[in-house]
Amino acid sequence: MSIGWIQRQQILDSVSYYQYSPTPAVEEIAKDAELTDPAMFTFYASHPKIELSKQFNQHCQRKEADSPILGCYSAGRIYIFDVTDERLEGIKVVTAAHELLHAVYERLPDSEKNRLKPLLEAEYKKISDSDLQVRMKYYEKTEPGESINELHSIIGTEYGSLSPELEEYYGQFFKDRTAIVSLHTKVERVFDNLSEEADNLVDQIELLASRINSATRDYNADINRLSAEVRAFNQRAQRTGGFTTQSEFEAARAELVQESDRLNAVRQDIESDVATYKSLLAKLDAINTESSSLNQSLDSTLSDVPTI
Repeated sequence: MSIGWIQRQQILDSVSYYQYSPTPAVEEIAKDAELTDPAMFTFYASHPKIELSKQFNQHCQRKEADSPILGCYSAGRIYIFDVTDERLEGIKVVTAAHELLHAVYERLPDSEKNRLKPLLEAEYKKISDSDLQVRMKYYEKTEPGESINELHSIIGTEYGSLSPELEEYYGQFFKDRTAIVSLHTKVERVFDNLSEEADNLVDQIELLASRINSATRDYNADINRLSAEVRAFNQRAQRTGGFTTQSEFEAARAELVQESDRLNAVRQDIESDVATYKSLLAKLDAINTESSSLNQSLDSTLSDVPTI
């Protein structure tokens, strides 16, 4: 990138900056992101817009059906999807910061990009996050050649405790970068907590189902055995001389009654487990519904509900 190009970009940014009037919502995002003055200049020069699904999808194209996007930097402009779910408070701030760093990266001279590349790659290796590795493979597939550009935005807004060189670099744009990372972590925790709770419930459900099935098999086998013993007892009692004494009769009957009481208790335990099983299924269904609701709030392909 030549000096002349940089100067031309600065002139264009100045014109664009002074032509832009941020909405209150955009001003709030910029405030919450705690941008430095140079970052605020680049942010407003990129004319950030918060858009509903119809307008957003015209500017930001989803590359794959199962990979929703919340923002994009396209043709020198920043677009942010208007996520309104209160459970995901802060997500628009993180998205705006991410896209701002794309605008910053575009304006960097080649010498600075070359300096940053090994620093970002080293940080990527140090992070060793399997989820990030999946994301980077996605970017390699959908945006070939843009891996460093994406790392530049992701690392700057989602990960703390970076190398001193990178912390100093990102300090040019954020007064408190940890605040952005904290917002990202807070949003991620909403999904992580739901996923962890669902996994725990699935484990409990599977264990309980196994116990119910095993107990039911044993119970049914014992019922069949007891039924045969009761029939044999009745037949014996009806025969003359079947029991030689009344005490012998009472003892045999007492054994059957004791076994019957035991099996009634087993049946109650199984019914209790079944009730717990149904309750856990209901909780899992509620979590799945909540997760679906959260994911839908991030899905810009869903049309907006018309106002009445």
